[in-house]
Amino acid sequence: MKISIGMLAYNESQRISSTLHSVFQQNIFNDDRLKDLEIELIVVPNGCQDDTALVASNTLQELTKSLNKTSLSYRICEITEAGKSNAWNLFIHEFSDPNAEYIFLMDADIELLTPTTLQSMFNALELNLSAFVSVDKLVKDVALKQNKSLMDMLSLSVSKLSGAKSAWICGQLYCGRAKCLRKIWLPKGVLVEDGFIWTMVVTDCFTSPEVPGRVIVADNAAHVFQAYIQIDRLLRHELRQVVGNTINYFVFRDLQKHSDWQSKVGLLIKSRNEQDPLWLDKLVRENVAEKSWWVIPQLLVLRRWQSLRRLPPMKAIVLLPILIMAFIVDLLLCFQANQQLHQWCEK
Repeated sequence: MKISIGMLAYNESQRISSTLHSVFQQNIFNDDRLKDLEIELIVVPNGCQDDTALVASNTLQELTKSLNKTSLSYRICEITEAGKSNAWNLFIHEFSDPNAEYIFLMDADIELLTPTTLQSMFNALELNLSAFVSVDKLVKDVALKQNKSLMDMLSLSVSKLSGAKSAWICGQLYCGRAKCLRKIWLPKGVLVEDGFIWTMVVTDCFTSPEVPGRVIVADNAAHVFQAYIQIDRLLRHELRQVVGNTINYFVFRDLQKHSDWQSKVGLLIKSRNEQDPLWLDKLVRENVAEKSWWVIPQLLVLRRWQSLRRLPPMKAIVLLPILIMAFIVDLLLCFQANQQLHQWCEK
């Protein structure tokens, strides 16, 4: 079996070394029972203005010196254009080995928490043939702190009310069947690429109704990421999510109009990227111009309440005050995102 691991990085010279060290502590690199597993690791620094590529190269040279695994290859594929969607397209369709059966995508600023994470993720797909993508458990770094601040506890509570209706693809780390991911192209400039990929996966590129079970959570798999605990950073992140998911909604609605491209929407996006790199910007402007004022989908406004329905009654009662507060913040962010999209289109 061959797997390809793509690590997408933007200005991560301070953290990519620790991320790579956590990757090489995975049992797929040192378990003799997995010696027949072929692994390629490709780091894709995109538009970096720091030494991300150099730090990655030096770290990989150091890590592979003492590694007794001949079926491992690695390389740095640095590109000048910044943007995760463009880096994703290049890794999936040009850099990764076409013979890979499974493809991992990961960010360069996380740390794998359990040594079985990567193995568990592709094993989950081996055992569940109807699933296309596997994800792990997300652990905020503040969850590991012994003495948590009020903001730490609030951050952990709000994350339980994300509104996700099933296993969700987090762009920080996921594993997919290569044949599934290679049917997808991301629009250049898309802001929330993991939400876009989730919809493409669960609808099999709009060839079927949503089947949430195509994304599954692997057991014994987890990674740690840095939580937003500063109010201003958290609000900027959430605002970006609302704007980005609204743009995704515009794209999905447009793709579904093209019945002549059914089963080939990935190729349609690829064609648009090549013919007009600004096509996404033009699509957003057209959609906003169609509306007299409100452009944010209702689902984004009410997403927190979906979480409440799936919680046990007592837990729902305990979390209700936090949910109400989160909903009010969401509502304010939706108004701000709505205004931001209109201002964008007036430029």
